[in-house]
Amino acid sequence: MSRLKDKYKLSKNAKVGDICTCPSCGTEFVKEHYQQAFCKTKRKTWCKDKYWNTITPTKRNNTTRISPASARWMARQEENRTWKYEEHPFSSPGLGQWDD
Repeated sequence: MSRLKDKYKLSKNAKVGDICTCPSCGTEFVKEHYQQAFCKTKRKTWCKDKYWNTITPTKRNNTTRISPASARWMARQEENRTWKYEEHPFSSPGLGQWDD
């Protein structure tokens, strides 16, 4: 991980217009903005996300992490799915359906 952090620091400290190496994928790119540290060769923010998910220990095993809002929503959905059995209004002994 220290090599990744070193590559990140080099990219962050480089001047605009310098050739940098992406800390995440190793692709060389020209720094276009003073805040840029990652390349733009992958789709969206893939390199940045991969870097921070690797560096931050709490994000390494976040496949089972569920936010509190998601947990509340899932609990409400479960309540809606588990409805109590109620007899259908048109199936009563008064209608003669159950008389043998």
